[in-house]
Amino acid sequence: MKKYQRALALLLALLLLAFTVMACGNKETPADTTDTTEPIGPQSTDKEDVELTGEAAEVAAEKGFGLADIPEISNKEPINVMVEASGSGDTIVSFIEKFAEKTGVEVTYEMIVMTSAYSKELNELQAGTGAYDLVMVETSWTNEWKDYLIDIGTAAEEYDPKGKAGLEADLENYDSGLLRCATTTDGVLMGLPYYSYPLFQYIRQDVFEDETEKAAFKEKYGYDLAPATTWDQIHDQGEFFTRKKGDTLKGEVLDHDIYGLAMMAGQFPHVQDEMAARIWGMGGHFATPVRDASGEITEFVFTKEDQEIMLQACKDYVEDMKYSPPGTENAFWDFAGSQFAAGNAIIMPDQYNGLWTWMVTDLAANVPGATVVAAPVPGMQPYTGGFFMGISKDSANIEASYWLARYIASYEAQYEMPLSGGWPVTRFDVVESAQANPDVDEATYHEAFGYGEAQIETAEYQTPYINDYLHFNSDAAGKLYDEMTTVFHENAVGVHTPEETVKIWGEKLVDVQNTYGSVPASVEE
Repeated sequence: MKKYQRALALLLALLLLAFTVMACGNKETPADTTDTTEPIGPQSTDKEDVELTGEAAEVAAEKGFGLADIPEISNKEPINVMVEASGSGDTIVSFIEKFAEKTGVEVTYEMIVMTSAYSKELNELQAGTGAYDLVMVETSWTNEWKDYLIDIGTAAEEYDPKGKAGLEADLENYDSGLLRCATTTDGVLMGLPYYSYPLFQYIRQDVFEDETEKAAFKEKYGYDLAPATTWDQIHDQGEFFTRKKGDTLKGEVLDHDIYGLAMMAGQFPHVQDEMAARIWGMGGHFATPVRDASGEITEFVFTKEDQEIMLQACKDYVEDMKYSPPGTENAFWDFAGSQFAAGNAIIMPDQYNGLWTWMVTDLAANVPGATVVAAPVPGMQPYTGGFFMGISKDSANIEASYWLARYIASYEAQYEMPLSGGWPVTRFDVVESAQANPDVDEATYHEAFGYGEAQIETAEYQTPYINDYLHFNSDAAGKLYDEMTTVFHENAVGVHTPEETVKIWGEKLVDVQNTYGSVPASVEE
C-alpha cells in the first residue's frame, strides 16, 4: 500500500462513490462512467516491478504456467477490464500491460472504488451491454452473478491446450478457503481469486514482548500477554493498552494518548466484516442454511442461537469501541491503519491482510524500534474472501479474457506483485516458496509476506466452515452485504441498541432474501 494512496484514500472513498475512472484505450465508454482528461497508467511506486529469479523462477518453470506460456490468442478483439481503484488497481496495471504486450490483445481498464462496484457492474451485466469482458467480482457476489458469467472451468475446456485438467492441477496451490468463496452452492468454480482480504490481528510485537508490559498485564488479568484467542481477551488487551498522555508504555512516558485497539465502525463495508469475525468465531451465523438429504439448501434460518450470539457480538463490539481512537465512529481501513502505523494503537483486532506492507514500513518509520506481527483472529473464522476476474457471457473475446484472468492469478504474477510494493496473495505456494527462497532475505519476506503463515493457518481451519456462511451461499448476498453496513454501523455508534440491531437484521434478512433470493429466509421465534 503506497504512501500517496493513503493520503488520497479518504478522498476517493468520499468523493468518487458515484463515478469511476476510465483508463487508456478506445473502447466505448459504458453508461454512467466519467472519462479522465489524461489516461491513467502505472503510477510511481516505492519499488520497481521484480522478475522471478533463483528458486522462485525454478518453481514457476516447474508449474508450467506464466506469461511466456500463454499460447497464441487467435481472437484479437480488445478487452475491457474492471479493477479496484486502490493499491490493487495500481499494482495490477503493469501486469495487464505485460499481458497486452505479450499477446497483442489491446486491454483497456476501468478503475472503480469498491463501494460503487456492485451496482455499476451488475447493471452492465444484467443489461447485457458487453461493456466489461472481465468484471471484478467480490466473492460474496458469486452466487448472485453466476448467470451472467462463464465459469473458469468451461473457459479452460474451450481455450486451454491442457483443458480443464490443466486448470484443476493448479488449484491445489491456492488458498482453499478463497476457492470455496469463489464457488457456487452447486460446486461450480466461477473464477480464480487474484486478491485476498481475510482479516487478521495486527499486533505491536515490540510491546507484547516487553517484559515490563508482560508482567503488568499478568498481574492485572492473571494470564500471560499473548495474541488473543478469545474476544474477551481482546477486550482485556484493549483496556490494558488504552493510556493517557503522561502514562508509560514500555517504561517510557507517553507524550500523547494511545489506544489498545483500532477498529472500523464507519458506514463503509468493513464494520460488517469485523462483525463477521466475531459472529462466526463465536459459532454463530447471519443465517443458518437448512439442507435437504441431497445437500441442497432449502431455507436460511436466523436461529435463536444465531440471535443470541449476534447479540453478544454486538454488545462486545460497542464495549470495545471505548478502547479505539476518537473518530472510530466514521473509520474504515485507512483510519484504523493510520492510527496503528502512527503508534496511536497497539492492536488492530481484525484487519485486512492488504494493509500488511504499509504497516510494516510505516510503523518502523514512525515509531523507532516498533515491529508488527500477524496472528489469527479469535475463533479463527474471520471475514474471508477476495476478488476474482469474472468472464462476462457477453464478452466479445472470451479467449483473451480467460488467459488474462489465468495470468493475474498465476504463481508468476502472484509472486512478483508482493515484492513490487505489496499485494495480498491468494496462493499458498507463493508464501511457502518465498519463505524457502534464499534470494528473499528475512526482512524482505516479512515486509511482503509476513502475514502468510497466519493466512495459511486460518484457511486450513476455516475452510470447512465456509460452506455454511450466508455470504457464499445466498444468491442475494450482495444486497444483504450492503444492508449489513448500515445495520452494524448503527449498532456501533448507538443509533440502535444491540437488542434492536438483532431484530433489525432479522427483518432485513427476511425482506431481502425473500425478495431477491431463490430460497426463503425466516427468523426463529
